[in-house]
Amino acid sequence: MTQYAILKIELNYDMLHLMKNVNREIEIKFEIKNPNLIRKALKNLKAKFFGKVFEKTIRFDTPNDDLAKIGKFLRIKTGFKNVITLKRKIESKKFKEREEIELEISDPEKMEIILKNLGFTKARIMEKYREKWKLNGTEIVIDKLPMGNFIEIEGREKSIKKVVNLLGLDFKNRLVCTYWDLWKDFTRKKGIKNENIVFSAIKRHKNGF
Repeated sequence: MTQYAILKIELNYDMLHLMKNVNREIEIKFEIKNPNLIRKALKNLKAKFFGKVFEKTIRFDTPNDDLAKIGKFLRIKTGFKNVITLKRKIESKKFKEREEIELEISDPEKMEIILKNLGFTKARIMEKYREKWKLNGTEIVIDKLPMGNFIEIEGREKSIKKVVNLLGLDFKNRLVCTYWDLWKDFTRKKGIKNENIVFSAIKRHKNGF
């Protein structure tokens, strides 16, 4: 069953370039110490605010991480909306780039059951508080995660660089890795043994568990 699921993922991605509803995601992120300074700058720049939510992402893979090994990412995300997303990593040193196909879903719990029955039984959780803004053709999110505060800027390369300058950020300090990569590095340094990016992991660590 697992081999069948992986085969279907591979075949679908071979056809992605032929489909009109496939997006190319281009973004960068920065770790920020004071989110309020970013919020103030966004307000001064007349950026449009779209609200703040608690987001939960469940990342699915086979027990052997077969998707991760071939640069694929399958998730269900709840928050601003409920979606299932399939992504493919695109190698880039200046930006974090992904090819993605995303579909809004009405019942995330049933979709989780379907994915697990297809062989994607390994599930990892990410929790974050996210607020969304838009400015100069880019989508900007301010995220609070267990390992810190971050800002992500998504859009076209020129628009991203322009917004970086408007916000007083240094492009050289950008991050092009994923939150999963940052969490792995953070937990290794802190001695936390938990693949899930959850706030309870930090609380348990502080309490000595």
